[in-house]
Amino acid sequence: MRKRDIYFISALILFISLLSNPAFSEKKNLEIPKFSTSPKIDGILENPLWEREALKIEDFFQLSPKEGGIPSEKTIAYIGYDNKNLYFAFRCYDSEPNKIRASVTNRDNAIDDDWIVIFLDTFNEKRRAFTFFVNPIGVQIDAIRVEEGGNDNMDLTWDTVFYSDGKIDEKGYVVEIAIPFKSLRFPDRKEKIWGITLGRNIPRKGEIITWPKFTRDIPGLLTQEAQIVIKGNVEKGKNLEVMPIFTSLKTLKKKADFQPGVNLKYGVSSDITLDLTINPDFSHIEADAPQIDINRRFALYYPEKRPFFLEGMEIFQFPEIEMVYTRRIINPAWGGKLTGKIGRFTYGILSAYDLDPTESLWEVHNGGRGRDENALFNIIRLKTDVFKESYVGFCLADKEIDGSYNRVIGIDGQLKFKQKYFFSFQALASKTKYGDEVTGIAPALYANFMYYTRHWVAGFGWKSIHPDFEASSGFVNRVDYRRMVAYTSFRLFPQKKYLNGLYLNLNTGKMDAYFEDIVTDRWREINLHFEFTQWTRLNITYTNYMERYGGINFNKNSFALNGNTNLIGWLPFGFFFRTGDSIYYDPDDPFLGWSNTYGIFANFKPSKRLQMGLDFTKNIFWEKKGGKQLWDYTVVRQKTTYQISKTLSLRTIVDYNHFRKEIYGSFLISYILRPGTVFFLGLDTNLLKNEAGKYIRTDYSIFLKFSYWWRI
Repeated sequence: MRKRDIYFISALILFISLLSNPAFSEKKNLEIPKFSTSPKIDGILENPLWEREALKIEDFFQLSPKEGGIPSEKTIAYIGYDNKNLYFAFRCYDSEPNKIRASVTNRDNAIDDDWIVIFLDTFNEKRRAFTFFVNPIGVQIDAIRVEEGGNDNMDLTWDTVFYSDGKIDEKGYVVEIAIPFKSLRFPDRKEKIWGITLGRNIPRKGEIITWPKFTRDIPGLLTQEAQIVIKGNVEKGKNLEVMPIFTSLKTLKKKADFQPGVNLKYGVSSDITLDLTINPDFSHIEADAPQIDINRRFALYYPEKRPFFLEGMEIFQFPEIEMVYTRRIINPAWGGKLTGKIGRFTYGILSAYDLDPTESLWEVHNGGRGRDENALFNIIRLKTDVFKESYVGFCLADKEIDGSYNRVIGIDGQLKFKQKYFFSFQALASKTKYGDEVTGIAPALYANFMYYTRHWVAGFGWKSIHPDFEASSGFVNRVDYRRMVAYTSFRLFPQKKYLNGLYLNLNTGKMDAYFEDIVTDRWREINLHFEFTQWTRLNITYTNYMERYGGINFNKNSFALNGNTNLIGWLPFGFFFRTGDSIYYDPDDPFLGWSNTYGIFANFKPSKRLQMGLDFTKNIFWEKKGGKQLWDYTVVRQKTTYQISKTLSLRTIVDYNHFRKEIYGSFLISYILRPGTVFFLGLDTNLLKNEAGKYIRTDYSIFLKFSYWWRI
């Protein structure tokens, strides 16, 4: 370990040791009344219980376009509870109810519609909230919002059971919601104090309204949330959930097989959950979207889609260096996970036994190599709250495979001071044995400091990764460098109807080889960001970049443009375009060429039940600007969904790779009663172009899946 790394860690430990833990600021708590009877969730606001017994909230304010402004349409929310559920009702007035957007679509696919949203910060930590969206006819979206280090992330992969319905009428629309306490995690206390935020989206006006009132002077939504108190007894969430799974797969060369499996979930308490799975079904209902995979220096990133790994994975997030990337676990025979929070301490323990491991990130997307070895993964994650809205964490990741191993240990944290100063850090060390070769202790370090005000953001950061550092349970696709970066952003908020924000962003930095004073990368970037509405944005970027490859310094200049909008209700779309110098990554004879990369993504909605999505990406590379063309790489995905009802849908996907002359087709019938209770019947096939120029089928598969979620 180099001296500068020792100094870094010593300074980090000293800094943390000086931290105090002041009490959280006090806020007035709104007591949620207990209902005398349970309201019916039918989207019809006729039960006098809401007016007579519920907490009534009317003082909503605009978040955009005019911060703190009076909403153009009135909204009233009602809140109450009984022993089993937390109840919400929203009366959303609309002067033009015929223009309300409400798709009949499958779960988690209504973000372009009108909707209401509820954020429940059940641990009152101002950093994480269970999130529930519902569109005007009751279609659900659930997510987890995480705000740490000055950034926010909305994870739409989280699923739970809650009940909702909605109706559009001559006044606007009504939504009613019941959220079972069993579906939430929260401290096991007699008096439950939670953070809460309510909101409404009116997309045709580019308007978002919230309660309570928010300001951009303070970063983050959750830090400004209101607080509610529930004083009565509720169903604590201590329950057993059983999900039997049955799958069958028939391919061209194999007979149909039948695979039973089971997922078990046990709520040890309202804030501790144990998940177990045996012979799990980790098949993807939808294959990874195609990406441009030619002339790549580093491996591509593919997101996790498998339900077992997605549950509770916000605990395993890190400030920068991704220690846990569960796509590295290819084909597990079994898995177990314990997650929860006790007091100030959050923890997660994950174990899995992989029957088809791979050591290469390049092979993750292809499902491993079919080797004979098996791998055991064990990951431990601990986090403790310090300061207000801050944490310090610890993680240990261990992968054992046929006498070899990779072990990574580290601490990290994200600290917030006076709503203006943010400090994030990671300090990791790995040790690897592969066959007879054993590395020493290899460090990886990261630190970032940011200053935030309404109109100005500035920061600087450091990152270094030793050449021998390896994270076989994570995603680290580049090592052997030291990186320094500085950035600033100047921001204006005109608060006009179609111009909410204007940002000028500047970024500069360089990377050196870890042990040598050789600059491997240097860049300067200027970006102009227009926020016309919350969902309509445009970015213009110019980058000057020096990249060293094959012992040669290549100076590159590029221009990029991208944007998106959903102001057109029947055609939300976006685009991207980049042109400029580009390196041809040939190990023996690299050179600087010229490339254009562009694409569009759109979702055509000719009716409330039919959606036709298109993703188009093209990359063209020339030896030099105006010179000989080396390739034209095009990938297209066309996805059509017809929603027969809220639970039953038909879906087709066609993926076309022009460069590799491949066509992939998929047809799926889906019945989703609720998360975990599903039926899927699908057909996948492919066509490859042979030497004679004809497309022939080389494989197909027929897939069947059924699962049922019991709450005992």
